[in-house]
Amino acid sequence: MRSFPQVPTVPWLSMSTRMYLEGMPCLNIDRERKVISFDLSPAREGELVEFYDRYLGGDLDYFATSPRYNAVLYRLAEILGEMQSPGVAFIHFQIPGPYTFGLQIKDESGAPCFYNNDMRDLVVKQLAMKVRWYKREIRRVFSGAPLLLQLGEPALVVYGSATGTGSWEEIQGALDEVTEAVGADEGMTSIHCCANFDWSLLMRTKAQVIHFDAYHYGETMSLYGEALRRYLGRGGTIAWGIVPTTGGTTGRADVEDEDPGKLIKRLEGYMESLVEKGIDRETLIRSSWISSSCETATLPEGLAERVFEFTSQVSRQMKGQDPFD
Repeated sequence: MRSFPQVPTVPWLSMSTRMYLEGMPCLNIDRERKVISFDLSPAREGELVEFYDRYLGGDLDYFATSPRYNAVLYRLAEILGEMQSPGVAFIHFQIPGPYTFGLQIKDESGAPCFYNNDMRDLVVKQLAMKVRWYKREIRRVFSGAPLLLQLGEPALVVYGSATGTGSWEEIQGALDEVTEAVGADEGMTSIHCCANFDWSLLMRTKAQVIHFDAYHYGETMSLYGEALRRYLGRGGTIAWGIVPTTGGTTGRADVEDEDPGKLIKRLEGYMESLVEKGIDRETLIRSSWISSSCETATLPEGLAERVFEFTSQVSRQMKGQDPFD
């Protein structure tokens, strides 16, 4: 809140996905093996019927996330209710993307459920209803600001690898369905991938923002100049994750060896390479956000604060100057 008063964020303090499973039917949770899988046997058909009845009926309470699994959300609601600040530009929250989530949950054979049409539909509709529930709850305490949903998709690197399977059309369809749950007139959706990827594929989706690890992969954006030009032309935004949240080769966190000036210089080089590829300078500046490279849940509190402060400083300094001067 101190570093980003204009964009209050629902923190992601745990890597657990339990908060997104409430309401999901036909699950088997093996706590000893730490495996979550679907069981679509006839004996559990009643759960499927109830799930789709609740989905089609728009029963958001059925898909609620309880305080037991996301106490931070409820505490933030109290804080925002007390603030009611007119300067808030977005309320930011995040959930797992459908591809990443669909790789974590398994089918009966132990394969990722995303590749099963019926199971993928359950995952996508579950996440879409979670988004709608979040939206309703945020609106109850802070009705004035639009929403910024971030879909965390680190597993997209699997699709882009030699072992990746499935079709991009299936992945894009899943991403777009969850994106539509926000509502074009009520906010924006960002897709986050902290690995190297074919960014032109994400530019085909309905997401308005692409958030990527620019600290490690900033130069890769210049490989997709024409796709980027079209994406920016239709109002797309690039969130440059230039402040690192990862560990360095020396055993220290990367952010310990950086400062805002060095990060700005690094970012300016990446942006200049895009201008050289034919991207309009003013459009690029107008369509760029500054961010951390990934979430900070695994960092010690002191380093997380350093990431937040550096992100805020880089953003303020970039706003105060033309990065190409």
